[in-house]
Amino acid sequence: MRLKNRLIDAGILIAVFIVAVIAFSYFTNKGNNNMTADMGAATYPQVSFSYNGFNLNTLTGYAKEMDIPAMRDTATPVTDQKVDVGIQAYENKVSSVNYIVYTLDGKEELKKEKVKKPGEEFSIDLSAEGLMKEERVLEIVLHMPDEKSVYFYTRLVDATNANMLECLNYISDFHENALGKVEGAGVGAAIEPNEQGDNTTLQHVTIHSDYDHVSWGELEPSVEQGERWSIKEINSNYVSVQLEYRVRCKGEENDTDVYNVKEFFRVRHIPDVAKTYLLDYDRTMDQIFDPTKHVLNEKGVLLGIVPHDIPYMVNKDGSAVSFVVANELWNYNKGTDQISLVFSFSDAENTDVRNLTAQHEVKLLEVDDTGNTTFAVYGYMNRGEHEGEVGVAIYYYDMEKNSVEEKVFISSNQSSGSVSNELGKLVYYSVNRDMLYVMVEGTLYEYNVKKEEEGTLVKGLEDSQYVVSDDGHLVAYQSGGALNEARKIIVKNLSNGKERTVECAEDECIRPLGFVKNDFVYGVAKTADTGKTVSGEMAVPMYKVEIQNSKSKVVKTYQIDGTYVLDAVSEDNMITLSRATKEGGTYTNIAPDYITNNEEKEKSNIYLETYTTELKESQVRLAYNDGVTDKEPKVLKPKQVLFENPTVITFDDVDIGNKYYVYGYGKLKGIYDRAGEAIRNANGCNGVVVASDQSYVWERGNRNLQYIISDKDEILQSIRDRLSQKEAPVDIMKDINDGRSLDLTGCTTEELLYIISQGRPVIAMLDTENAVILIGYNEADVIYIDVASGERLSVPYEQMDQMTQGSGSTYVG
Repeated sequence: MRLKNRLIDAGILIAVFIVAVIAFSYFTNKGNNNMTADMGAATYPQVSFSYNGFNLNTLTGYAKEMDIPAMRDTATPVTDQKVDVGIQAYENKVSSVNYIVYTLDGKEELKKEKVKKPGEEFSIDLSAEGLMKEERVLEIVLHMPDEKSVYFYTRLVDATNANMLECLNYISDFHENALGKVEGAGVGAAIEPNEQGDNTTLQHVTIHSDYDHVSWGELEPSVEQGERWSIKEINSNYVSVQLEYRVRCKGEENDTDVYNVKEFFRVRHIPDVAKTYLLDYDRTMDQIFDPTKHVLNEKGVLLGIVPHDIPYMVNKDGSAVSFVVANELWNYNKGTDQISLVFSFSDAENTDVRNLTAQHEVKLLEVDDTGNTTFAVYGYMNRGEHEGEVGVAIYYYDMEKNSVEEKVFISSNQSSGSVSNELGKLVYYSVNRDMLYVMVEGTLYEYNVKKEEEGTLVKGLEDSQYVVSDDGHLVAYQSGGALNEARKIIVKNLSNGKERTVECAEDECIRPLGFVKNDFVYGVAKTADTGKTVSGEMAVPMYKVEIQNSKSKVVKTYQIDGTYVLDAVSEDNMITLSRATKEGGTYTNIAPDYITNNEEKEKSNIYLETYTTELKESQVRLAYNDGVTDKEPKVLKPKQVLFENPTVITFDDVDIGNKYYVYGYGKLKGIYDRAGEAIRNANGCNGVVVASDQSYVWERGNRNLQYIISDKDEILQSIRDRLSQKEAPVDIMKDINDGRSLDLTGCTTEELLYIISQGRPVIAMLDTENAVILIGYNEADVIYIDVASGERLSVPYEQMDQMTQGSGSTYVG
């Protein structure tokens, strides 16, 4: 049976923040129960596209114009030089439509038209010469009679040679055959079961899982409300598609359970053999928590099939817990035997598909002694006061008043993925002090929400000049100097406003590296040790790393003679140290080292644990040491406190410089300063890397099987001559590429083949002095120019990896 579908655009895209307006207002009727209401229904129209019987890319509407390069969520196929657009107006009346076709970077309008009285469908003509020679961005604006306008965005891709229909048909068949457990229909033959697949869980299934798990075990799934199709990538080598839907499955404690599902496909069709191949598959299912059913037993709160690390926070005496599952925030108070749905964009009946748009995330900020919860909602706002906006909403849940109060809304014109990755670095609200802290483009803003006062704690910071604790309440930043000059760091506790300083000697500089739990990690470098990396970048290496507790006592020192630390990455209470050794004035990368927190997590009466059953396999519950006696709690739905003029802060159009964006499995996975780090992460999720202007830096699989650079002899000879004269590789590449280069250090040779396939040579350093130039490849070997002899040689990919070990795998593109 052919799928007829719709897609809620699950989007994610590029980051950049932009301080334009800071507007403040605050209404003082806090906690007035007479000023409460439900969130309200979704009101915006939607736009979708039709293609050979498939309904694709159902777009959510935005309340204002968005940053064009950031709108990289869906890719709409262009066939026969046009696209067919459908309007789902709901209760709205659409008086006219404007559409504009932009270049990917948003700097040039290529076509602009107006459609009067469009009806439910209209077509966009894209036949103008050269219009679709590259990917474009389409902006559609629906105008309503009340002068309200709603904006929609998608990329346009010429799908003439993409074999779209064959790919979509294959995905449709695979999806239905897996749901129906149809033996012999090709599902088992398409997947690649191996040790990478986790066959203990149905929550996350991949191409490496076994057939039983890919075909849903014994859950007997049934899709509700249809699938929503989102195309993520289109090229001549593959098509990436994400399906989103709700599914009802056989239960254990309950007759049935309902789940949110995301199912990702990457497929390739080869016309010559009339065969379609599954290149990648990834499916997640999150059980929707339903307290009207059986969710408590004597051991605790049953969450079912959800990720094993769901966010949760417990109050001091262990009587209340707030937790996030399936994009909803819940609170269970054992003392009063109440379960409260604190926040959800889903409506009670789950009948409005607009509410199911999963372009947001809920982040717990703090749970106080009573159980009152401060939290943030990042991303696209499906409905409510900020419907159609992207940003961060800070809320406070008062258990006693059974109300949720919005403290402040931070608005942005970036994508939901960008907001989560960029604003997510530091947004913190102190309830007791009514203070909000936001880091944007290297400026740390401090807002007194109650007094409507704004201040700036520090500005002009680079990403490497500050660090934030995992829970956001601690920040450390350099003071009084550039990255490799500052002799002082300020460590500030945003919860209570207290701060302390950490300083180094006069002939040294000090850098913040991260937090391990509440302990601050920093590095100290001697300015006399300044040198260069093998690629030619300046380096001021740290000779020691120290960990300091909240009382300013150094509890650990990391220092090894002859070993230096060039950089560090902090994530999940672990610091990864990029290390190097010194030869003359050159620093060569060696294996990284790690600093972790070995202390046990503070004991609580409530904790997360997994358990296994025969039907649903690995599941999660919030367990109580002293158990739960009452199994039928009272279910509450707190009201929202309304204010006449809520506090709104707007960050628009801030240029944060050149970054690298990794997209994989249908979402923005991360934003990176270095191309090499971005490529390694994209390779791990079979994704793509794009620059800030949306130009492609790297793609998994979208290259020829063999290639050699044959039209740049003068450039290659110039690179060879300058390397022979011992010029720095990074300087050479910047000179031939308008001042830009790619630091590809740490990549494997195979990961670099896409770059070579674009006609871009790569310098590979063999040690601190000698280099080769990578200029081509075939299915097994990489082809290079030996700088010393000028010969063109080839070796297997793995051999080149070994040849560059002496330089710490240094590559420059």
